[in-house]
Amino acid sequence: MEEFFLALGDLPLHPLAVHFAVALFPVALLFLIITTISSKLRDRYLLRALLATVATVPFIFIAQQSGEALSEVMYEPQPHSEYGEMLMPLALWVLAVGFGLGYSLRKSWPKFLNQVLGFTLVSLSIGAIAMTVVIGHSGAAATWTGVIP
Repeated sequence: MEEFFLALGDLPLHPLAVHFAVALFPVALLFLIITTISSKLRDRYLLRALLATVATVPFIFIAQQSGEALSEVMYEPQPHSEYGEMLMPLALWVLAVGFGLGYSLRKSWPKFLNQVLGFTLVSLSIGAIAMTVVIGHSGAAATWTGVIP
């Protein structure tokens, strides 16, 4: 299975795949944060923001798997590979809490519970954005440090 994620034609898949994850996942999370915070936008756009986030998760998976396949052939950059393994569980937690919030709003659960879920969702989303930046930076540093004079 690792060979499947290793290359796209003659190029390694990982450097291509990470650009989708690093660009689209944080944008979807920003959309999710804005719709969670704004009561006017929440009712109309929360489901769309969650679906946009769901649409970006496969890119995280492909980036992670292609990174593991590439590390088998070349080298495993530390701490980039360790950070990369943390993003998928974090993304899944964001989605779980997000859909929990959507469900609680539909079922008119107590306002306090909705506020706790909303706060948790925004906090996890901010953490996921920060983790994406750290992963992208550590990968770029592992690849490019010392290459350009």
